Amino acid sequence: MHPIVHHPVVTKISELFGNGDFESQLGSALSPLGPGDRVCVRIDAVICVTNTFSSNAAADDGMSLSLGWLTVENKQPLTITPRQAALLRSSLSPDSPSQPGCDGGPVTPQSISNEYHNPRRKTVSGLRLSNPSALSATKEKPESDSDTNAGPGSQPYDVRIQPSVRQFHSDARFPQRKRSTKDGSAPPLQPSSIDKFILGIWMQVHSPITLSVSFPDRRPGINVGTGVSREVFRVISSLCKEYNNQSRSSRALEMVVQAHWVECYEARIASILLEHPSCTKSEARIMALKEACSTLGWQEKELRNRLIGFNDGLAARLRSNASSLEVAADTLHPGWRDLLRIIDQNEQPRYSGHPHEWVMVDSGPALPLKNTYSHLSSPAEFQFEFVNDCVIDQTVFGAEDPRREPGIDPDFCQICKEQQADDMASNHCSCFPTLFGSVRYPPPVQIFHTASGKNNGVVARCHFERGTAIAEFVGFITRGIDGVDVMVGGNAERPYQIFQGKMGNFTRFINHSCRPNSQFQRFYWRGTERVLVVSRGVSAGSEITVDYSDLYWRKLRKNCLCGEPGCRYAHQADQG
Repeated sequence: MHPIVHHPVVTKISELFGNGDFESQLGSALSPLGPGDRVCVRIDAVICVTNTFSSNAAADDGMSLSLGWLTVENKQPLTITPRQAALLRSSLSPDSPSQPGCDGGPVTPQSISNEYHNPRRKTVSGLRLSNPSALSATKEKPESDSDTNAGPGSQPYDVRIQPSVRQFHSDARFPQRKRSTKDGSAPPLQPSSIDKFILGIWMQVHSPITLSVSFPDRRPGINVGTGVSREVFRVISSLCKEYNNQSRSSRALEMVVQAHWVECYEARIASILLEHPSCTKSEARIMALKEACSTLGWQEKELRNRLIGFNDGLAARLRSNASSLEVAADTLHPGWRDLLRIIDQNEQPRYSGHPHEWVMVDSGPALPLKNTYSHLSSPAEFQFEFVNDCVIDQTVFGAEDPRREPGIDPDFCQICKEQQADDMASNHCSCFPTLFGSVRYPPPVQIFHTASGKNNGVVARCHFERGTAIAEFVGFITRGIDGVDVMVGGNAERPYQIFQGKMGNFTRFINHSCRPNSQFQRFYWRGTERVLVVSRGVSAGSEITVDYSDLYWRKLRKNCLCGEPGCRYAHQADQG
């Protein structure tokens, strides 16, 4: 019996129609053929317009549909779809003779994979298999010309289908544009390279490093194999800190030299234009660039990447921030101008004192804080002392701290339930590490003069993530004063007030906004209540604002100047 009789599709057809004799009938029809003969069984669907289910019902013209072919190659059952058969016929030459019984085309699918038994391969990454149906056909030419002139009834010469080479193709697609946010708002803008560069300068200025041009002479003489005591580990940590400071100083020194080189580069271009009046500015730039490359031994691309990153946009930004950067550098790093001696600039510090005693203005150098209160009736009497911690009014509270809550365990945090300690090695609370239980860096903020009539404000020089503590609200802790702005703390039994009229920190100058980017939050550290300014997400260069609350505005008769579209107190002065 021919092996095609046992084709899985033949078995399924018999089971589907309940015709158990179909396999035996097919075997009887193929009995004259041998097991090695090539046979394909075409399966058609014939549509008959009749009311009876007669086996001899005639089909209407054009109402026969081809479903596919069944065959066996190398003892493997194959199923050929009409699409595969069409591709197979198209790969043959037009004058190729037809095989009888196969819809006018020689179907010998030696290299067609069975889609039923061999599922289509998955695409891996950006690679995909070539079309499995794209086959190459080769013909065995007849030995004599007489065979080519055979009549219609003669057998055609053998046509063998060679499998195509398996090829991988890379789908080169353009990257898809990111979908917009669900609420339809525009995606947030990413900082430019200039913004990142300026931000890096601000972060370095407000870091606890010490800028110096001298290198430490100490060398670590420690044998780790013999063990490291606490004192020895402290020494090597101090040495690591010193070398880290030197690394930062070297980077700052490199930036100073690069900026000076750019100034000399532009001056050299101007000189070339005077020496060669016929040259254009672009040609003069190329000439100056080649002179520098010959001296430095660098390629032009390398020189551009290393030194000519100081473009016009960056230079303009640095000039606009020069006064602000000098205030922070002179007050936090008084010796930083020693780095300028390498370019023969011996300058003395222009600003001294506390970094927040200077107010930034749009144009010109920074102004002393007291000069910005010239609109007061007696500006000479303006005095403000910057302190890091609250000062308690001993005439009211004596030696007692009114912020301490008796019912709270001073050794554990009320939020995370972890141990609190002023010693970093013993502290496990990490709720607000920028203020408590860790190293405190100078806050990257400055006081600036607003243009909206609010006098002074506070600007963030670096980004504050949401939930980050910007600073603690500190001042003079007292009780019983009225008619001035105070922060009320404690409870009904133990009230107190924080007054920032004469002393405090930069939080005194944080303005109100009906849509603030920060908020006041109470926090207990070692059993003592603290009032913090916590960020809601403050970006670098934006003003830090809080909501003064309704209790503040209820007794005032002045309009809010925040300028927000939903301002609640824009007409507060008009209310009776």
